[in-house]
Amino acid sequence: MTLPDWCGKLKGMQTMGKGILIVFLLIIFFLVVYPQVTTKQVVLVVDGEAGQILTRVETVGQLLAESGLTLRESDLLTPTEETSLKRGMEIRLQRAVPLFLHVDGRTSLVYSTAATTAELLSELGVSVGQSDRVTPGLNQQLAEGAKVHVSRVRKEISRKEVAIPFKTKQKNDPELASGRRRVAVAGKPGTMVRSYEVVYVDGQEEERNFIEEKRVSEPVNSVVYLGTKRVAPVVTASARDGRVSKVIEGLASWYGAGFQGNRTAYGDIFDKNKLTAASPSREMAGKMVRVTYLRSGRSVDVLINDYGPHIPGRVIDLSMAAARAIGMLSSGVGKVRIEVLE
Repeated sequence: MTLPDWCGKLKGMQTMGKGILIVFLLIIFFLVVYPQVTTKQVVLVVDGEAGQILTRVETVGQLLAESGLTLRESDLLTPTEETSLKRGMEIRLQRAVPLFLHVDGRTSLVYSTAATTAELLSELGVSVGQSDRVTPGLNQQLAEGAKVHVSRVRKEISRKEVAIPFKTKQKNDPELASGRRRVAVAGKPGTMVRSYEVVYVDGQEEERNFIEEKRVSEPVNSVVYLGTKRVAPVVTASARDGRVSKVIEGLASWYGAGFQGNRTAYGDIFDKNKLTAASPSREMAGKMVRVTYLRSGRSVDVLINDYGPHIPGRVIDLSMAAARAIGMLSSGVGKVRIEVLE
């Protein structure tokens, strides 16, 4: 082999050796140096629990995705997802937990990272009045699934008018016939105003406390005169001369102007000024009876020309004239004795 050929061969071997060395160095770089240069060690704190993580990703968001963590809208992340990762960086993720909030008549499911009731209400923009009730308390720590209840409390002063009843004073009047009464002074109730403090919780009355009462007007007592004068009984000729076949006692009433001119059950035309009556027994039709008002002792003879009254316990319904004759007009109803005449 000539010297030039040997020199050329030696140069080729040197060139090949350099190539092999470069390849070796590149392999060492990518296997050893590059990972050390591109790998970042960061601290990830999730819900208060910290962990060391080695990663090659570039941003906080990519780190969460690499760790299998999904970020919800209510979660609290520091720093933001777009922040580039740096060695030794601390990433904090506080995940929101489900909570139930009842306020203004509605219950809602919310997700929040609030630690206390006060923080939750502030976060959601719920205002609380001085009298409102909050459960649990504003400084109470909240656990997952906690139920927060805000009750709206309102107080009002309520005033109510109450009638004060009047009393009735009765006096005897010797000039007034027995059984008659005369109202000298008409009674009038007074007025009282009572005040209460009313507590409403969520619009419903919960408590009512009496405060005071004031009299606005005093009652006016009624004064009634009762007749004590004895009046001789009025007895008609038929009552004196006739024979009594039957005696009935019970309550009597009377009717008048509202039936004036109407035809009775037995065909007569009713006249309030005549001495007639209605009986609930059809057997009494056309009979003459003597009616004595037991309170006054006065009697009157009447003709039964109508059917009635139709009220249990009533035994006769007198015309207005007959009721006036025995002093029963003002009382309207009274106990009588009926004697059927033949």
